[in-house]
Amino acid sequence: MSDERQTVIEFPRRVMRHAAFALLLLGCSPASQSASPAANPSADAAVEEVDAGPAIEDIEFGGDRPVTIRAPEGADPTVARPLVVLLHAMGGTGFLQSIYFRLDKLVGEKGFLLLAPDGMKNASGTRFWAAADGCCTSGGKVVDDVKYLTGLVEEVAKVWNIDRKRVFLVGHSNGGAMEYRLACEPNQPFAAAFMLAPAFFSENITCAPTQPISIRHVHGSDDATVKYNGGALTLLGPTLNYLAAPAAVAAFAQLNGCGSTPDTSAAPLDLDLDAPGAETTIARYTGCNGGVSTELLTIAGGHHFPGNLTTEIGRSIWGWLEAHPRP
Repeated sequence: MSDERQTVIEFPRRVMRHAAFALLLLGCSPASQSASPAANPSADAAVEEVDAGPAIEDIEFGGDRPVTIRAPEGADPTVARPLVVLLHAMGGTGFLQSIYFRLDKLVGEKGFLLLAPDGMKNASGTRFWAAADGCCTSGGKVVDDVKYLTGLVEEVAKVWNIDRKRVFLVGHSNGGAMEYRLACEPNQPFAAAFMLAPAFFSENITCAPTQPISIRHVHGSDDATVKYNGGALTLLGPTLNYLAAPAAVAAFAQLNGCGSTPDTSAAPLDLDLDAPGAETTIARYTGCNGGVSTELLTIAGGHHFPGNLTTEIGRSIWGWLEAHPRP
């Protein structure tokens, strides 16, 4: 096919620059000027130092692929909270993706836990998620990201009280493709998945879910990377075909036991501020098992990285997730 080319889906440089600027500001805060009181040698000798271990917010999960969790300040780990697992686009990082989707700013206000891990690196240093059989290797080794990501949820649950009905996925591009793979797994732990510009590699995934999952697939009609009408991608490995966005959502609507025709009567949304008015239409399948929702949101004229996402994108994502717990 004409689309069969070596494609690397990476964060635009403008997003990288914004993140670098934020880090510069954080790194330039003045050091504390407070002076310590004079030490009392005799008192110091009487006190035995005890290593209490890392603070709960500093605990690392994921073994040799470590990630820390973002939690509301002073959060009680015994209180049940939703968990959001955020999967970055190819070439990005969890930190950058949290800035792009503005979810990091909502952790304290909305009270959820945010886990934004990094994918493995290939030989050229590009981070990826193994979203299909044949997609991507690290040092020639096959990567099992299904095991890694579902394992992260279980690790976190040993430290934090997770609301098991509210474990959510959010992802972009290669991260969104990984969401489709996770949604296809039997006994997966996720209630709902929001994904921007994902590819559904249906030919290279065994899709056999054992419970329904809410899906919100958002896609720009002019996406030249993961094309709205489907195509093929060479993701650091063999060429893989992917479904058109409407076909991908229709396939999951069938898996979710929904009706065969989507409802398109909902008012459009304004997600891309570069487009005039409310440019994003909604096609929602109804009558799904367990009351889950299966939706395609089409950004008219939108691209792979919408140039000017609404500043309310984080609230839009969280509002939809919060409304779609596991049945």
